[in-house]
Amino acid sequence: MTQIHADLDALQDLRAALLTFAGRTSEALPPVQTAVFHATRTFDHLEEAARGRVNDLTNHLYDCWRAAAQGLPADCGRIKHALQRAEQRVAHILTRRRRFDAVVSAWEHRRHDLEQALDADLSGAVTYLDRRIAALEAYQTTQLIGAALGLGAAGIPSLMGATIGVMRLAQGRVNHVLGRAGEEMASIVLSRRFGLQEMTFTQPTHGFDRVFSAPGLPLIVVESKASQDGALRLGRTAAGEQGSAAWVAQAATRMTDPASAQWSPTNARLGRLVQEMGAANVPTLAVVTDYARATAAVYGRQANGEWALIEADIDLDALLAEDAAEPMPAPGPSAPVDPPSPWSEQGAALPAERREGAPGGAERRG
Repeated sequence: MTQIHADLDALQDLRAALLTFAGRTSEALPPVQTAVFHATRTFDHLEEAARGRVNDLTNHLYDCWRAAAQGLPADCGRIKHALQRAEQRVAHILTRRRRFDAVVSAWEHRRHDLEQALDADLSGAVTYLDRRIAALEAYQTTQLIGAALGLGAAGIPSLMGATIGVMRLAQGRVNHVLGRAGEEMASIVLSRRFGLQEMTFTQPTHGFDRVFSAPGLPLIVVESKASQDGALRLGRTAAGEQGSAAWVAQAATRMTDPASAQWSPTNARLGRLVQEMGAANVPTLAVVTDYARATAAVYGRQANGEWALIEADIDLDALLAEDAAEPMPAPGPSAPVDPPSPWSEQGAALPAERREGAPGGAERRG
């Protein structure tokens, strides 16, 4: 196993562990909340019953005193003693209740912080890992193809079979890696050309490629494709064509199902938003990257399910040049700015073509 293989395996294991932690934690929270609810109801019933007994005994004591005042036989001391015990029980319940409420309040604050971490921080971490994994896969694939071409160029008969095998193995990885790069290009086109705001979520293997928002549009679903002729080719799934309303609805259902591999706290929130809006009402775009001509085209799904061209022949070289020409904030005298590493968060945000070993190309498999 090479160092790259080891790094990839470690990152993928970490990603899986983070999602497992999120799933198990989210599964553990509802039972705790249910237990807190039942305990609160129990305290309510105990306090209500104890106060009711105090009221009853108080009334009995008044009746006893009236009877004694009229010269009737009455044992008021016994009732008074019972009333004192009942009042002590109310005080004991209230003391326990205050302690319980304090513990619940502290737990609620921690639960809120944990849910915020699961919803935002963990999703951001998974997205960060996804981009690190994509960069490593790209580098690994480049090395794999280079090795295969080297063997082929050597013309050694005993190695030709191995060369063919390596190239076949690499083809699947190339499609996967180039698909990741196509998604990065789609993100750049939509954010810079159209001013859309990309939203962080846990990108599933089968589902939305990217999600965006815009003023008045809380959610925009994006499907990215890449090819050497720039044609829009959407895959067929059991739920229908990629990007269709039925496909969007099925993806949202999986994202909100804790038992699904597509689930995460952030994905569940986005899935519920799709369900609230109605899948047919969720704006859906398809971005096609033509890596042979270095152009992109953007399509929008219409109400009838057809795809209409919004803009074609978007010059990616010019777009990336604009991105590179954007002025950087001047560093302070004690804070020199180094070029971002491809493994840093800043490097991950760079276009795929400007990051080490991440060429643009075919759609992501899955």
